[in-house]
Amino acid sequence: MKLSTLSIDHLGLVAGIFDELGISEVIDEAIPKTRECKLKHSAIIKGLVLNGLGFVERRLYIFPTYFKHLATERLFGPGVIPEDFNEDAVGRTLDRISRFSSTRLFNLIAMKCMQELAFGTHLVHVDTTSFSVHGQYEGDDCQSAIEIAFGHPKDGRWDLKQFIVSMVTNQYGIPLGMKILLI
Repeated sequence: MKLSTLSIDHLGLVAGIFDELGISEVIDEAIPKTRECKLKHSAIIKGLVLNGLGFVERRLYIFPTYFKHLATERLFGPGVIPEDFNEDAVGRTLDRISRFSSTRLFNLIAMKCMQELAFGTHLVHVDTTSFSVHGQYEGDDCQSAIEIAFGHPKDGRWDLKQFIVSMVTNQYGIPLGMKILLI
């Protein structure tokens, strides 16, 4: 009999909260699966969130590597294997989020979480942060998919383009709303 052990580390807590708050249902209602793919967009987004907690700045084609030593069935459900998070599946989900609007999806999720948790909002904090990027941003028709321009970078990288994220949080730092601002 051959036994193997796979870890879920802290990701089990994050995945459990993701499920408990009903975030998957919000995502599946907003951007339903339209093709014959194994995983729903909500599972891919959950994978992206978990990935963001430890395997950032990696290319999409090596995304399944992150899940190689994790118990994916415990995190995502029966039959889910690391190869299900391939570059095609993740890319299609990112495309769907872009078409739907990442700001709109985030705000729907934030509203659902506010309904599920009774933490209240006594104070509101609004802040912005900029992200420097490089590369081309062309859509399917060779037109610019998003307008990213040179701005006033805090990191002193005048050679890189940037975009700004504006976020509203409550007194506990819980995000209540966000918007991508282009320069």
